Amino acid sequence: MEPPKQGQPGFELRPPGAHDAVVSDKTGGRAGVWAALAVVVALGLAVLLVLPKLVSTNPDGAGPDAAEAVAAVSPQEQAQQAANARADAEQALGDFLRLQARLELANAPAWGEPEWSLALDTSAKGNDLFGQRRFAESAQVLSGAKALLVLLESERGQRLENALNSGWQALQDGDSSAAGAYFELALSIESDNEDALAGLQRARARPDVLNQMEAGELALSVGDLPGARDAFRQALALDEAYGPAETALNSVNEQITELAFREAMSRALSALDQERVSAAEAALEQAAGLKPGDEAVRNTRQQLAQTRQRLWLAGQREKAAGQERKEDWSGAVATYREVLAKVPQAGFASQGRAFAEDRVRLHGQFDHYLDRPDRLFADEPRLNAEELLAAAGTAPVAEPRLADKISRLKRLLADARTPLNITLKSDGLTQVLIYHIGRLGQFTSQQLELLPGTYTIVGSRPGYRDVRRTVTLKPGSNQPVLDIRCEEPI
Repeated sequence: MEPPKQGQPGFELRPPGAHDAVVSDKTGGRAGVWAALAVVVALGLAVLLVLPKLVSTNPDGAGPDAAEAVAAVSPQEQAQQAANARADAEQALGDFLRLQARLELANAPAWGEPEWSLALDTSAKGNDLFGQRRFAESAQVLSGAKALLVLLESERGQRLENALNSGWQALQDGDSSAAGAYFELALSIESDNEDALAGLQRARARPDVLNQMEAGELALSVGDLPGARDAFRQALALDEAYGPAETALNSVNEQITELAFREAMSRALSALDQERVSAAEAALEQAAGLKPGDEAVRNTRQQLAQTRQRLWLAGQREKAAGQERKEDWSGAVATYREVLAKVPQAGFASQGRAFAEDRVRLHGQFDHYLDRPDRLFADEPRLNAEELLAAAGTAPVAEPRLADKISRLKRLLADARTPLNITLKSDGLTQVLIYHIGRLGQFTSQQLELLPGTYTIVGSRPGYRDVRRTVTLKPGSNQPVLDIRCEEPI
């Protein structure tokens, strides 16, 4: 339960023992009720005890009129009236004692003063009158004492509320001693009241709380933020509802957070200036954890992303340059494509990819003939190879592999253009034909010069089966000798 605000009922409940002070309008109203009731009881007692003496004119205490009245009542009626008065007095006494016992169980002697004592004193007077056999007077006085207890019992709830409110107010005002007294009063009314128990605990802890607050302020004065934080934390541990401790702790935590944030950002920016991306990222993430939505964090993240991209592009560019130096044009193409997939506007990658792809095609064209030199033995492929050499020109110094391929293809073309000698033997009866070359006719021996390649030689003779020979002439090979004659009759 939080302390009531200024102006609410119960703020001015007088501390225990200060029962003569007027504390509030409501309390004052109840005090008026109690005073009026006490006056009534006192007047009743005066009427009962004093007035008969003042008006008595004879030793028997009865005037002429009273004597006449007594004389008019029979002894039996007098006895019955006495018995009825006694019964009323006994009833009033029993009612009072039962109510007294109930209030004693409710611990009224601890919280009902001075009304409790007034009621007991009044009942004692009633008992005295009963002992004097003044039953009617006793019944009236005891009824007044009971009325005092009835009113006291009806006020129990309000007294509890007032004690709680006053306790919270005293605690709010910094008077832990008075607050403790009020909460103890409340517990005397209701021993298990949770608000009173909590309030009493807070009141008892308040001196230690204030000591911790003082220690925290002292630490702040010398710039010891961790020490101040620990002190304010301890204060809250003692009283978790103590607002000043929570406020102070929040303030210190904000200062600690701000200091740590600035240090982390400083490390991030310093590492970024040195292009230490990993260190910058680690420091920036620490700063973001402290202040996630800070504008400086967002701006630095953009700078970090730009630096990371720039360094990555530089690395990819160097990687591609290394691949080009090795004439690994396929690898260079792959690198440039990777760059363009992430940064389409990278101009060096667009130009580099185009050149590398051209080199891949050029090497593939050279490899087409270098892997199969026999392709050069045909006229059209040989012509294409010559055009390829013309288009390639002279290889740059930086491309020894291409230069080697140009040189090799030139040698292969020279070999393909150099005729080779071949010797044919026959029987002088067989007609000899070389496909794509022409008819040689009949002969016994003939030498020819043919360009490298594969040739088909056919011999024919009437009445005999044709013969067919295939020969491949390769540059640098020995001069072949072929015998072409038809010898198998049909």
